[in-house]
Amino acid sequence: MRYSIHSILLLLSLSSTCLLAQTKEELKKKYENSDLHKETEKKMRNSRAYPDSVILAPLHFTNSFVTLDSAVSDFQSFSIDVEILNDIPDDYAFYISPFNISLNGMPIYGGIQTHSDGFSVKDNSYQQIGRGGIFSRWYERSKEATRSKGYYNSSDGEGDFISVRNKLNWNKGKYRLKLSKADYVPGKAVPEHYNPKDLYFAWGDMEHTWVTYTVENLETKKIDTIGSMAFPGKKLVMGKSIIYFTEQYHKAFDFASKDRKLGEGYLRYKDIPVIDMTLSNLRINDKEFIPKEIKTHHNRTHHPDQDQIAMPMPVLSTDSYNPTTGVLTYRIGKLVKW
Repeated sequence: MRYSIHSILLLLSLSSTCLLAQTKEELKKKYENSDLHKETEKKMRNSRAYPDSVILAPLHFTNSFVTLDSAVSDFQSFSIDVEILNDIPDDYAFYISPFNISLNGMPIYGGIQTHSDGFSVKDNSYQQIGRGGIFSRWYERSKEATRSKGYYNSSDGEGDFISVRNKLNWNKGKYRLKLSKADYVPGKAVPEHYNPKDLYFAWGDMEHTWVTYTVENLETKKIDTIGSMAFPGKKLVMGKSIIYFTEQYHKAFDFASKDRKLGEGYLRYKDIPVIDMTLSNLRINDKEFIPKEIKTHHNRTHHPDQDQIAMPMPVLSTDSYNPTTGVLTYRIGKLVKW
């Protein structure tokens, strides 16, 4: 099974959500012979017994891959429009993440969720906040490298990362999710030629640049600021790879022929909501980019313990891409095939 670093915020429970407990030297050494994939799997693997005929959370219904012609040598902004065509139930943990990129070699991702959480910047209390926006980056653990009027996180739950989150009233509708380069933090200059590992856990040691995440409701024109995070360097280079994903992350899906009443941690397959949505108007440095193709994989990222369950993975999503308009369409939650 190919496992992605993009997994689940449920893993960021109080047991693994913690403030920085290791020194920078210890954190850097940790990744000399490891990576985010290995560290995430260590956290997720366990020895528990699972019922048969279930799909464990988290499940990425779709992973869609866009490849630019080249890296963006002077990143200023990234945005994409998300349209949700039907209501998503409040009790369904659904994550739309249409920006998974890298800046100066630091991987990031984010989007909108129905069930978000985090530590309040006011009193450091851990809270479930419901519908929200989220923006995360890896290879940093310092809270000072985050700016938010709402919530933040620093954890090793899926590799060492920091994150900003905030409440966001979203559902059926159309939204523009945008990352924008902001102000500069002076410090030791990042060399022109560097290995990304040289920039790991660099807050306080090197110059940084803030990047801010906003969500605009394209119907009401209201813009919400989710928060900002700092990235090493004055000039930011965006890598040529972009990934979009959609995910269900709280409950396991029960596909048994009869309802076994497995409890609150399981959702019967008949009760999985069907969600129709589109992604469009991809803009980099405020210039529209229409990919020649977008390759979408279904079920490509799932819980590493899924291999313990003797059941084929049903495909629960479809996709179609129009290379003329640049519109990517998903239907998610309807059984397509086994």
